[in-house]
Amino acid sequence: MLELRGVSKNYARMRVLTEVSLTFATGLNLLVGPSGAGKTTLLRLLATAERPSKGSIVWKGAADRRALRRTLGYAPQAVDLPDDLTAREFAMHMAALKGLKLEQADQQFQAIAATIGLHDDINRHIASFSGGMRRRLIFAQALLGDPELLALDEPTAELDSESASKVTDLILERAKGSIVVMTTHLAEGLRRHAASVLRVEAGLVTPQATQLLEPSA
Repeated sequence: MLELRGVSKNYARMRVLTEVSLTFATGLNLLVGPSGAGKTTLLRLLATAERPSKGSIVWKGAADRRALRRTLGYAPQAVDLPDDLTAREFAMHMAALKGLKLEQADQQFQAIAATIGLHDDINRHIASFSGGMRRRLIFAQALLGDPELLALDEPTAELDSESASKVTDLILERAKGSIVVMTTHLAEGLRRHAASVLRVEAGLVTPQATQLLEPSA
């Protein structure tokens, strides 16, 4: 359903991704590799936040950015949130941008917030939120509308272990019927749940084994 066909990405004279061709399957798809290798750039391309310098991103057989955006949930690692809005107001703003029915989106947002331990704070202004609370809010808005594609950049960063576990459980639940592409520092613990593990390094994307071999006795 989601393909990259010969995708390259350059910034000025620096090439970040080189001739990447791959297909993402339904399920959890992990991006691993060193910092600065291009994982976030790859996610931004999938989320249509940037355009490829070369090649195309194909969704359901067509290189149609609008069609991809209509079914996309994107949680970037770094984003400036509007401190003058409450969490609920921000979520409804994002729901409106996605063209969702606000009453249904509000019910869904409250359910997601309850699942990840944010429900008691949804009517507070974002200005009062900690880094971990902001991270959970960014994650929650990405799930609105039950997107067929989720692009998640370090969704458990800045979270305590309990919150990270709740977010991870929800990601795994969504991955049963959606394509989830995610970078995370917890990748080793998630390999056994992954449909694919892709190493991004030196401009290339290389498939890796989803299961780590146990050391011999």
